[in-house]
Amino acid sequence: MNHRMTSLMWVVSVLLLLTACSPSTPNLGREETLRRNVKMEWDAKVRKDWGVVYDLTLNAYKKEIDRDLFIQRANVNVQEFSIKEVKIIQPGKKALAVVDYSINQKGFDFKTTSREEWLWENGDWHLDLMPTLNPPPEK
Repeated sequence: MNHRMTSLMWVVSVLLLLTACSPSTPNLGREETLRRNVKMEWDAKVRKDWGVVYDLTLNAYKKEIDRDLFIQRANVNVQEFSIKEVKIIQPGKKALAVVDYSINQKGFDFKTTSREEWLWENGDWHLDLMPTLNPPPEK
């Protein structure tokens, strides 16, 4: 009987130890997923694989803009990028990514920074391009 009790105590101790070592917040996995998606987006931009970028956008955006039209309008020549920050602002809802990148347009090189909003939708992070659908009012 003592042998069984000792074995049970060892099993309980190991389970408690494993629980203590596991990530305490679900955001850790979500932040890694977000970083993966941001990298996937920018790698696709460098390769000019705009279909991948489109696939990462929100469903609402896809309802407004046809895939072929999105690809036709994509005319940015991204040369390289560096992810500066990936941060979950509202867990399970909203995140921010800051990316420095360089482009070449008409023979001129430009360096700039993109601040992107990502939203949690259907169990994954998706790029929010909805604000780009509404141009600023003309003066």
